[in-house]
Amino acid sequence: MNKNTSPRAVNPKDLKKMIDNCILIDVRNKGYFLIDHLKDSINVESAKRIGYIAQENKDKKILLYCHSGTTAKNISDELANSGIDNVYYVNGSFSEIVKADVEIIYYNQEK
Repeated sequence: MNKNTSPRAVNPKDLKKMIDNCILIDVRNKGYFLIDHLKDSINVESAKRIGYIAQENKDKKILLYCHSGTTAKNISDELANSGIDNVYYVNGSFSEIVKADVEIIYYNQEK
């Protein structure tokens, strides 16, 4: 592991292996979320609300993703520093996630 990579980091290409066993949280703003997002993800921008979700679901991994990977990492770090240890983040951009062959819901896609 790269010394600059957190143990909570998930590589986009490894996402498909763990996606079914996580609570997926898109931390981008609602406009981006409405355009496209990972199937079964929820949109939560607040670190405090994500912390609450993590504490209420201690038996699950909480997996954050965003546009570039930076915001998800920052929120994950903030929560880890406050003692919440079940929050992970995708260490990559949303475009890298799309290339990882996971199901994406698009704005004009039928549900």
